[in-house]
Amino acid sequence: YDVQAQAFLRGRLAVPADVADIEGFLIDGKTYLYYGPLLAVARLPAAVFGSLTEGRLTRLSMIVAFVVLCTITFHLAKRITALIDAPAVAPWRPALLVAAVAGSPALALAGSASVYNETELWAFVLILATFVALIDLLLGPTTRTAILAGSLAMATILTRVSVGLGAVVAVLLVSAHLWRRSRRSAMLAVAFAVAGMAIHISLNLAKFGSLFDLPGDRQILTTLSSERATWFADHGNSFFSLEFVPTTIVHYLRPDAFAVERLAPFVRFGPRAHEFGSAQLESNTPASSLTASAALLVVMAAVGLVLAVRHRQRRLVPLLAGSIVAAGPTLAIGFIANRYLVDLLPGLVVLGAVAAATASFDAGRRALAFGAVGALTMWGVWINASLATWLNQIEQPGFTAARYRIDDVVFGGRAPSVQLLGADPSVPRDGVVGIDGPCDGLYISSGGNWVMLELADGVRRLQGTFDPAKGSAALAGNDGRLIEIAPGRDGESLVASYEIVTADGDRTRFIGTPVDWDGGRTDVEIISDPRAGGLGYGLALSVDGDSSLREFVAPDLSTMNPSAGFAVESSDDAGVPVCSSLAR
Repeated sequence: YDVQAQAFLRGRLAVPADVADIEGFLIDGKTYLYYGPLLAVARLPAAVFGSLTEGRLTRLSMIVAFVVLCTITFHLAKRITALIDAPAVAPWRPALLVAAVAGSPALALAGSASVYNETELWAFVLILATFVALIDLLLGPTTRTAILAGSLAMATILTRVSVGLGAVVAVLLVSAHLWRRSRRSAMLAVAFAVAGMAIHISLNLAKFGSLFDLPGDRQILTTLSSERATWFADHGNSFFSLEFVPTTIVHYLRPDAFAVERLAPFVRFGPRAHEFGSAQLESNTPASSLTASAALLVVMAAVGLVLAVRHRQRRLVPLLAGSIVAAGPTLAIGFIANRYLVDLLPGLVVLGAVAAATASFDAGRRALAFGAVGALTMWGVWINASLATWLNQIEQPGFTAARYRIDDVVFGGRAPSVQLLGADPSVPRDGVVGIDGPCDGLYISSGGNWVMLELADGVRRLQGTFDPAKGSAALAGNDGRLIEIAPGRDGESLVASYEIVTADGDRTRFIGTPVDWDGGRTDVEIISDPRAGGLGYGLALSVDGDSSLREFVAPDLSTMNPSAGFAVESSDDAGVPVCSSLAR
């Protein structure tokens, strides 16, 4: 969003390819992002100051969004109470709905300050805000409320188009209901909502040449993965298909989409989604479900649905229809992700508000009901906070170290979920820790790959200082392998390279990108990881913290000798303290 804002200031839609990276779409030599423009436009005042605030606003934006979400939920509960003609309610009833939403998958988005989660959170906020304005429009149509409702629908579609379509549908249905009563208000609301659709379509046409769809085959990630390219070719280069709906619905409703384990935070993701028939998902990442991580909201929604049907609350239909439309693309996409649960929440919030406003219990069951509500509230906070921690920290060495320290203090004995790595290429469920060799490396399974946590000094990692004045060779092997760090032609940069000479005399050389050099000694780190998977590079060399060389090779560093110019540093724990502890 920061980079999009910079592009907007220059009157452009294209962004630098190195920033867009695998998320970018390469169209006619230019790189575009598919994210809506609203959150980029909101950053325009900061973009005036250049790169000063780049990458620093997402956390603030998400904190603000979460606070606004709780506030909007409270107002929605009050508005629905008035809409269904429920009697005045005690303040704790709207607060109950706020607690259910605050402890829902919206909380799990806090696990990572990312463009994905920021988008999901703000889209959720904006569609609920649209619903609040639409209820005001139904209760007393005015020009102001009509413009506000249409503008909020516009903002939603310019944030996340799939959710925004639901907001627009709700505006159209409410406006149809008001047509005879207040034609001017209905027309204004529709005009602003449709304007949002028109802006989105114009931008999508300008970037991708389609009204709503995205050219999956033109995404950079697709060009790097033959399997992904084949998947899109088999699905008409579209992300969406009705064949995925059985898989997504079943998974997002299954109650066992979590698991309890001995290691802190004691709750993790359950099994991956089961794929029905021939509907093979392109991406099947760990995800919980509504029944598991939004249990209180699901119970309240179920009660609210019964009450709404029993009392024929027809004025809720536009909001519920909009919620269904907002959820539709998420259920039809060939991806499973925990963050997508938030797209399914608006309808539950609407029905939950009905329950909060009208549900009643006799004196004998009241204590039981409040106890259940308290337990489900605590469960919602626990599971979503745990999953947030899991998503953000699973690949961090410190997180694994802390988990096993706690386990050792509380339980002692053999460390759970640890295995020795052999020749078997299969990767277990996420979170299993693997020890490679005599602690040559410590890895954790994540996303179907072994992700590095620790690498042994002198075996898979070398770091120290290098003096190019003493020669360009850094490491040399007796078998013709050579790692060099040589001054560039301009004398102000260093260029790293890796060379292999076979027994037949064939020479292969990989050359990295130049990095700035001040003419003195430099800090160098060389990583050679034979277990790097996915899009991971086996060999990675950095100079003064800047990446210089990355290649899909993994030479054995323990068989290569450092030159006189390379002063190798070693740590007392050999770089694998956690691995050594677990091995013991």
